[in-house]
Amino acid sequence: MVGTSFTYFVTLLLITGGLVLFFDRRTYRKNNMKKEVAFARVLGWGNILVGVVLYVGNWVYQNYFWW
Repeated sequence: MVGTSFTYFVTLLLITGGLVLFFDRRTYRKNNMKKEVAFARVLGWGNILVGVVLYVGNWVYQNYFWW
């Protein structure tokens, strides 16, 4: 049960990070909002980075530390 919730959370982080990078940055760039473009980039890549780190960390834990 915990694995399903964790997988859902990681997937949600990756998808929302990609959507922020794709849609928000484009909208802000079109409206010439430089600070918002930078913040959207940090937020999007931050979501993706946290999702990947959690996924890899879970994989390492399951394969090497789980008895």
